[in-house]
Amino acid sequence: MTVYQVATELGVARRTMPNWVTKRAQILAYRGNKKRMKLTPGVRPEVFPDPPGLLEFIHGLRDSERALTTIHMVTWVKRNQREWLVSYLVDKKPGCGYNSLLLLLQRFCKRHGISRQRPGMSKRSQGDLKDTHDIFAAEFHREYRAHGAESVYNVDETGIYYDMPPNYIWAVRGGSSKISSGEKHSMRMTAVLTAKADGSKLPILFIMKGTPGGRIETSEFPTFPAGHSYAVQEKAWMDGRVWKSYLRTVLHDHIEEASVILVDNFDSHVSEASYKIINEELGRISAPYLQTQRRCASPLTSA
Repeated sequence: MTVYQVATELGVARRTMPNWVTKRAQILAYRGNKKRMKLTPGVRPEVFPDPPGLLEFIHGLRDSERALTTIHMVTWVKRNQREWLVSYLVDKKPGCGYNSLLLLLQRFCKRHGISRQRPGMSKRSQGDLKDTHDIFAAEFHREYRAHGAESVYNVDETGIYYDMPPNYIWAVRGGSSKISSGEKHSMRMTAVLTAKADGSKLPILFIMKGTPGGRIETSEFPTFPAGHSYAVQEKAWMDGRVWKSYLRTVLHDHIEEASVILVDNFDSHVSEASYKIINEELGRISAPYLQTQRRCASPLTSA
């Protein structure tokens, strides 16, 4: 078929065909949404004149663990892009220029992967945490290099909060804004997550608040996701009893060879009972323990 016939058959302009031929390799290698009309989606042109400069300022401030607010970015613009700022504010309505600038900077941050977060306090600098991560990763991979990715398990617990009370509510003007005590506190559970170094994941253990051996609401059973494990604890947290149960049920059913279990130094993880179950009931399994550094990435991700 000729180019004209192909274009007619596909219902596209004839001049489109040479472009497709030129970009043949890119089109065949594309793995995105097939409904898109372009390989790279179009975006609005950047209004701000110096995006790399502002991004360098933002990352420099955060790399040094300094607080970053919109006011800091406005100050940087005033110092480095005053002419652009004056021309930008000229076209704005009286009293609206500053708010427009704040909105522009907030959208700029969102486009470049910078989000608003609550500030966190750390006893150690980010550089120290990175050094700790690198040292442990090197020691881990050197000592356990004989184990394949399919026999290295990373176990961690994370808290989940749900039914959280709203920050604001609607109330009748002049009336009371109080709420009952049952709606003042959020509910909590703990999820125990285990992943192998090869990327495969084990079933999740959900720890819910309850009294071991006490009554439970059986009507909720059908709503629980199938294929996972469940346990109760007075404060919905991991303790020695739940950890021993997790070792004997979830891990025991999935470990088939000498393996490495990577956990933090939580008391129940490093107890004598835990070591006994690992060595005697689960077989010849070595278990290195990493001091809790929540802001460090897992050493299993390092080569």
